[in-house]
Amino acid sequence: MASQHNSLAEAAGPEVSLPAGKGHFKSDGLQLRLGILLIVLTGIGPSLLGNSYWEHTFQLVNIYIAVAVLQNFLFVDAGQKSFGQGAILGLGAYGLAIASGIHGLPLTVGVLAAVGAAMLGGLLFALPALRVQGFHLGFATLSAAIVFPQLLIQFDDVTRGINGISLYLPALTKPLVLGMSGLTLLVTAVPIAALLLHYGIRNARLGRRMRVAAESAEAARSLGVRPGFMRALAFMIVSAGTGICGALYVPTVGFISPQGFLVELSFTLFFVVVVGGRGQLLGPIIGIWVIYIVPNVLLVQLVEYRLLIYGFLTLAVVIVFPDGLVGTIEVRRRKRFQRGGGEQGFRLAPFTEMLEKIPPRQVPAEAAPILEVRGAVKRFGQVVALDGVDLKVRPGEVHGLIGANGSGKTSLLNVISGFSRMDGGSYSFRGRDVTRLSASSIARMGLGRTFQTPRIFTDLSVWDNIQLGLDARPTPLAPEMAALAERFKEAYGEDNPGLLAHGQRRLLEVIRVVFADPGLVLFDEPAAGLSPAERVEFSRLLRQLSKRLGMAVILVEHDLDLVWDIADRITVLETGSVVASGPPQQLARDPAVQHLFVGGAHA
Repeated sequence: MASQHNSLAEAAGPEVSLPAGKGHFKSDGLQLRLGILLIVLTGIGPSLLGNSYWEHTFQLVNIYIAVAVLQNFLFVDAGQKSFGQGAILGLGAYGLAIASGIHGLPLTVGVLAAVGAAMLGGLLFALPALRVQGFHLGFATLSAAIVFPQLLIQFDDVTRGINGISLYLPALTKPLVLGMSGLTLLVTAVPIAALLLHYGIRNARLGRRMRVAAESAEAARSLGVRPGFMRALAFMIVSAGTGICGALYVPTVGFISPQGFLVELSFTLFFVVVVGGRGQLLGPIIGIWVIYIVPNVLLVQLVEYRLLIYGFLTLAVVIVFPDGLVGTIEVRRRKRFQRGGGEQGFRLAPFTEMLEKIPPRQVPAEAAPILEVRGAVKRFGQVVALDGVDLKVRPGEVHGLIGANGSGKTSLLNVISGFSRMDGGSYSFRGRDVTRLSASSIARMGLGRTFQTPRIFTDLSVWDNIQLGLDARPTPLAPEMAALAERFKEAYGEDNPGLLAHGQRRLLEVIRVVFADPGLVLFDEPAAGLSPAERVEFSRLLRQLSKRLGMAVILVEHDLDLVWDIADRITVLETGSVVASGPPQQLARDPAVQHLFVGGAHA
């Protein structure tokens, strides 16, 4: 890693130093391999030993592992606090049992019915997720888990109520390989598939977008991600997988009734994720062994107290291991990496030097405005934040937006980026009226944005943060930018962004915007908290964005020296209205501007 950092430094020139933290940020690969090994041992071990009782017991364990893995993905990676996965499992089980057990339909139809019923339940869970999050969503899904068994009893003409449904599938119990039945192979393959699915989505574009949508809906929309769609999609994926688990549950137990899907099951799945370690691939597997196997297998004589045992075990583990069993090990491993790299440290790629080697994009001198705001009005109750604001920004132009606090600068940025709807007026971006478009739709058209507080996602590696920008690109990278991205990935890809100082997070956020290749970038007080050296670096970077990459820039900044130094045009706002607009040299002589900034460097 050190040689990679040095080679990058030689290619790029002066660099901005960052704190230590090199090394692999995630151990997902190791956890994946260990998880698959434990699932295989759990699934086929008892069968190879010829013990039918333990074979049946651990078949059920593997089904619960698969459901818990999916719950872990939904709870952490997708950020959806659902306490109703036991009900989704029940919907899948009853879908198969009703279709194939009662109506005698083929098994394939029964499996489709199981998946369909579970996905329908997932859709119902996703509806409140579009409006509420956190434990409000948890309470909504928990209510569904409480009501579900009662519904099974109430509609006994469909579900047979408390009498339950029996379904025996002898074809699945016949020995196939090394004396193992088809059912044993299936209940081993399904949790492995669930684990691979979690691993694959987490390390793909979809997983990054889901995690961003879970952590910050505002940042997600600025990257062109629709948070509501991501939440609904997560519920659909997890529900489909849980439906398959429900279909396997029926032939494994041979008989289902409402008693098998009490709210206790949903609590158990939640406890499993917490005890094993939220977000850890191996966590649900270890959690199942601790939460389910201990009270139900090793302490079988105390099985009637299992919910109490679940609670005490969870409480004990959380007190001693606040990040869960696997999570605590992972946290300690990361700390060792951080201490190990502390003396040498590492540095972030200096984009200003690298971008100078990229051929500049040609912007026609008479190009039409990329952004045109016409009579923007925004009210907050009786307060008028914007009062008939007009603004034009051309491609490749740095347009400063200055004014006192409360003058409407951030309100204008929010309107332009789609985070806030106008109460009057209109605006167009790239020649298209976007007044009523959502923030994510406008972002996908090529509008980038940074925030006053940098939106860096510390659960992702440095490279994954950059990938969020690449994911938002409308076109493939140019060869020069692709080479730049590859050098960046090799040198710093797995570093931990959680170790970066405020100014360095700001620069990382800007680099992410660069790789998204927007036509217009909105900067909201980007120099706040930067050191003098970082301000110089940032000024150079802004010039490169406009002059070399042809991006238009709207800069809201209280550092007037910085604005006057790099802006091509400046618009001055006061109490929501435009006081003056023009080149810096012209505004420096404007009496209205001098009055506003009397005593300032450019009054």
